[in-house]
Amino acid sequence: MVSRTAVMTLPIAAALALAGCSSGGSGTEDSTPSAEQSSAAEATPTQTQSTSAEASTDATGADPDSSNDVKDLPDYIKPYPKSEVLSASIVKAHNDKDSKLPEQVSLVVRAKADAKDVFEFYEKELGKAKFEPLGDETKTKSGRVVNFKNTDNDSVLIVTVAEDSKDKAQSIVTVGGNIAS
Repeated sequence: MVSRTAVMTLPIAAALALAGCSSGGSGTEDSTPSAEQSSAAEATPTQTQSTSAEASTDATGADPDSSNDVKDLPDYIKPYPKSEVLSASIVKAHNDKDSKLPEQVSLVVRAKADAKDVFEFYEKELGKAKFEPLGDETKTKSGRVVNFKNTDNDSVLIVTVAEDSKDKAQSIVTVGGNIAS
């Protein structure tokens, strides 16, 4: 199961990887910094900001195979009625060998709604695209989750409803997962 945290941290992890925050790769583990680490530490703020900006742009939709526009999501992944869209993304998988890799989708909205009503709405909407609930609703301290699987392919979507920490009358609704392209 893909957690809401995992879906939301993917862009951050990608930005860090693109910004060069991985190890120097020298294969030795000693306490002296590598040349790469030293030059990164001595970089001027302008160089660091430029690299971060490029990484953020790459991770947030500059790629022609990705989008942060809710209109680019499939028709069956739509915002809950009268909700506020907080974020949306769709990223096409990249692999020259296999053109049938899944796309990653994510939609996060703030809604004044009961979890039961949210799940009924998404069961109806996702059902139009041959998604059906996979197992029972899961309740945790922080939210409620229903998994959906497409009956024709390996697409899986997860709908999560959690209390908005800033406004207890609101819910944060997340729809995300991998869908067949």
